Amino acid sequence: MRRRHDSKDRGYGLAFEFRVLFARLNMLLETVWKEGLLFFGLIGVFIGLSLIDFWSLTGPMVHAGILAVFGVGLLFGAYKIVKGFKYPSRQRALRYLEKRNNLVFRPLQSLGASSEAEKKNNTSSSIMWRLYQTSLRKSVQGVRAGFPNMHMGIGDSYGLRAVVILVLAIGFVVAGPFTGERVVAGLTPKVWTPPTPVSLTAWITPPEYTGQAPVLLKMTSPEDLQADHKSYVVPSGSTFIARVFGGNEEPPVLQKSKTTVDFERLDAQNYEIETELTGSGLLEITKDEEIVGKWQFTVVEDEAPEIELLIPPEVTSRAAFRLQYRALDDYGVAGIGGEITRKGNEEKIKLALPTPGRGSNQIVGKSYHDLTSHPWAGLEVELRLFAEDQLGQVGMSDVTTMIMPERLFTHPVARALVEQRRNLVSDPEANKPSTLIALEAIALIPESLNDDFTAIMLLSTARSTLRYAEDQAAIDEVVELLWDTALRLENGDLSMAEAALRAAEQALMEALNSNASDSEIRKLVEELRAAMDNFLQALAQQQTEMAEQETIDPDSQNQMIESKDLQELLDKIDQFARGGARDTARELLSELQDIMENLQSAQAMRPTAEQQAMQEMLGELGDMMQRQQGLMDETLKNMEQGQGGQPQQNGERQQGQPQPGQPGQSGEGRSLEGLAQDQEALRKMLGEMMARLGMEGEIPDGLGRAERSMNEAREALEQGQGENAMRAQGEALENLRQSGEAMAQQMMESMQGQGTQSAGQRGQQGQNRDPLGRRDGRDQDNQGSNRGDGGLRSGGSDFSKARSFRDEVQRRLSDPNRSVLERDYLKRLLDFF
Repeated sequence: MRRRHDSKDRGYGLAFEFRVLFARLNMLLETVWKEGLLFFGLIGVFIGLSLIDFWSLTGPMVHAGILAVFGVGLLFGAYKIVKGFKYPSRQRALRYLEKRNNLVFRPLQSLGASSEAEKKNNTSSSIMWRLYQTSLRKSVQGVRAGFPNMHMGIGDSYGLRAVVILVLAIGFVVAGPFTGERVVAGLTPKVWTPPTPVSLTAWITPPEYTGQAPVLLKMTSPEDLQADHKSYVVPSGSTFIARVFGGNEEPPVLQKSKTTVDFERLDAQNYEIETELTGSGLLEITKDEEIVGKWQFTVVEDEAPEIELLIPPEVTSRAAFRLQYRALDDYGVAGIGGEITRKGNEEKIKLALPTPGRGSNQIVGKSYHDLTSHPWAGLEVELRLFAEDQLGQVGMSDVTTMIMPERLFTHPVARALVEQRRNLVSDPEANKPSTLIALEAIALIPESLNDDFTAIMLLSTARSTLRYAEDQAAIDEVVELLWDTALRLENGDLSMAEAALRAAEQALMEALNSNASDSEIRKLVEELRAAMDNFLQALAQQQTEMAEQETIDPDSQNQMIESKDLQELLDKIDQFARGGARDTARELLSELQDIMENLQSAQAMRPTAEQQAMQEMLGELGDMMQRQQGLMDETLKNMEQGQGGQPQQNGERQQGQPQPGQPGQSGEGRSLEGLAQDQEALRKMLGEMMARLGMEGEIPDGLGRAERSMNEAREALEQGQGENAMRAQGEALENLRQSGEAMAQQMMESMQGQGTQSAGQRGQQGQNRDPLGRRDGRDQDNQGSNRGDGGLRSGGSDFSKARSFRDEVQRRLSDPNRSVLERDYLKRLLDFF
C-alpha cells in the first residue's frame, strides 16, 4: 500500500499529524514515568535529605559513602529506563490514539492507505475504496491525544512515589531560603577540605550579687604564650564559660590547675564548657594539640561584713534608746540586726535595724527601740550588732555593755503593779501568792485606778488568769497584762499611740530603703499621718491634765509645735519620695523621728517664722516643678503633632487654637506661642521667689540657673524651636530640683538649733547637744548622707546609686532628640526611682 498525495483525498491532515506527535510524546513520558521509578525516587530522596540538612549530622566520609550508594542506584535506575524504553513509532502512536479514543477496526491505520482497486479509475472497486476512505476521515475528526497517563500507582505497588513527594515537601518547608545552599552541600562532601580554623570565645561571669560586669577573655596568640600572663582578679564563685568552634573532630580540653575537664559537644564543630572558679590558678584550653587559650586568675574570697556603733546608745526622753551604726561590705550589705543578752542567761532579744540603701558597700543608719516592757529593763545587758552580706556571711560588732532603759512611773498604783510584775518574772512559783494578794487589794479600791474602766478590766483579767495559771504561758500573759495596766494608769492612751507611731515610722523607713512603689509610699505616709495625729491628740490631752495640776508658763504656747507644722514636714517627705529624691525623704523622716522621740509633755518645739517661710517656699517650688514638667509634656505633644517643627510667621495662629490665658489653653493643639506665655509667667513667679529669698538671705545658685533656662525656653518657643525649648525646659527642671534639695537642707539644719526641755530638765541639757537632746555634730565625724542626726548634708556627702540613676534618667528625658518610644520608656523607668 502507498500513501495518496492528491489534494482531494488527502489521508490525515496537518491537525491530525499534531495529534500523532502529542501521542508519541505521551508514550515517551509514560515510559519514563513507569520505568524511572527507581531513578527519580533516588533523586527525590537525596534532595529531601539535603534540604533537611541531614548531611550536617554525618562525617565527611559517611557523607561520601552514602553519596556513592546514591550514584550506583541512579546508574541502575538509568539502566532500567534504557532497557524498558520502546521508541514511539508512528504505527505505535496510531494504535495509542485508537486505544485512547476507543476506535475499533483500526481506522487510523487504514486511513491514507492505498489498494489495487484504487488504481482502476472509475471502476466500482475504486469508487468503493474512496468512499471508505472518506468515511474514515469523518470518523477520526474528534480524535484527541489527551494528557499522559502518569498515575501514582503505575509500576509502584508500595506507594514509594508518595513517600518521596512527602519528603520533598517537608524539606522545602524546613530549608526555606537555604534550599540551593543545602542541595549544593549535599553534592559536595567535604572529604578533602581543610578543617575550619579554630576560634575561641571565653568570658568570666561574676556572681550576680557582686554587681560586677562579665569579663571578656581574648583568644591567646603564639606571641602571648611567650609573654607574661595577665592575672585577672575575680570574685570567688565566678563562672568560667568558653566556646570553641572549628578544628578537627577531637573535642578541646580545659586544663584547670591539676585537673582536666572535657568540653561538651554541641554539634559537629561547636563545643562548650562552664565551670566555677573556686581558687586561683592557671586555665589552659587545648584544641588539636595546640593551646588556644591561657589565662591566670586570682580568685578573691568574699569577706564577711563589718559593723560598728558610731556612738554609744543614747536614751531618749521617752525611755527608748537610739542606735547609730555603720556597716561595710565588699559587695554590699543585705541586712542589719542586733541582739541583746545577759550574762548567765541564754535568752536573746532580737533587734530589727533599718538598712538604708540596701545592697550598698557602706550603710550608715539610725534606729529607735523601746524595750521598757522587757523584764531586763533597768538591768545591765550586752548589745551586739550584726550585718549580713549577699552571700549569707555574718559580721558581728564589738560587745557594748549598757543599762537597758526602764520607764519611771509616777502613779503610785502603776509603780505597785510594776513591782509585782518584776517579782512574778523573777520567781513565778514563789511570788504568785503574794502577787495575787496585792492585786486583790488594789481591786478593792477602784478609785486608785482613776475609775478607768479599761484599767479595771485589765486588772480583773490579770487576777483571774493568775489565779488559775498552771504553766509559764499563763504567767507570761499576766506579766503583759500588768504592764499594759500600768501604762494605762500612767499615760492613758498615750502609750498605745506612741507604739503605733513608732511602728508607722519604721514601716515607712523600711519602704524607703527597699525602693517601694509610689502607691505603697503614699499608703504608708497616710498611716504615719494618722498615727501622728493620734499621738499628738493623746499628748495634748496629757498636757491638759497636767495644766490642771500645776501652773504653766503662759508663754509656753509659743514654744509648742503645731500639728500642721509636722503635717507639712510629712508632706515634704511624701513629695520628695514620689519625686525620686528618696535620700532626701529618708533624711526628713529621720529628723521627724528625732522630733517625735524628744517631744516633752509640758513644752514642745515650733518652727520659727523664718522656717515657716522656708516651708512655704518649698511648697511653691514643688508647684513650679510640676508646672515646668507640664510645659515640657505639652511642648513634646506639640512637636509630635507637627505643630512645633516650623515657626509661625507674623504671630499667625492655626485655626482652632485658643489664645493664651483663655479657657482650654491647656488642652491639645496649643501653639508654641501660647506655651511661651505660660513659660514667661512661670519665670516671673520664680523671679518673685528669688526676690523674697534675697531679702532674707542668700539665693541658691540653682534658682538663678533655672531662671535663665526658663528665659531661653521662652525665646525658643516664641521662635518655634521646639527642640531647643525642651532642652532649656529640662535644664530648668533639674535646677529647680537641686535648689529644692538645697533649701530643704538649709531648713533642716536650722531646725537642729531648736528644741524643747522637759519640765524637770530645763537648763540641764548635755554638752554638745541641742534642746531636743540630739548631738549637734561637733563631736561626730561627717559620715555621709545616711547619718540621721546630721540633717541634710552637702559638700563631701556621696549620693546613692539610686540617686545617680534617677539623675541620669531625668537628664536623658530632658533631651528633645530622644524618640517617642525611648521617652516613654524613660518615664516608666523614672517612676521606678
